[in-house]
Amino acid sequence: MLHFVNRYFVHTDERGSIEGLINSGNWREINLVTSDTGIIRGNHYHKKTNELFIILEGEIKVLTQKINQGNPVDEVRENYVKGGDVFIIKPMTNHIFIPLKPSKWINALSEPIDKNNPDFYRIEVENVG
Repeated sequence: MLHFVNRYFVHTDERGSIEGLINSGNWREINLVTSDTGIIRGNHYHKKTNELFIILEGEIKVLTQKINQGNPVDEVRENYVKGGDVFIIKPMTNHIFIPLKPSKWINALSEPIDKNNPDFYRIEVENVG
């Protein structure tokens, strides 16, 4: 349920390199997140918001589960991401981030968070961690 994004170009010369990370989507809010180990982030889903993640450093276990009408509809999937990975989590996918090493990432959302009516929903997830 993580939709990994391939680099759309890579150029290297004597000055260094430049990598095209993503050239699609409409990102309306961008955040920088840092996390230590031993914590849980996320554990929610969105009904209409796509989320882009660009992992800058660290290693994170990401648990995902599809949601339909507020209920889980399949098994929890376990993914491991690390610095350099780029992926998108689509709406109606519960996602939980568990950093295994101190981690830093950029998070971009297709819809800005409305503090009065946030597109955040929670379900009960057993055995997180």
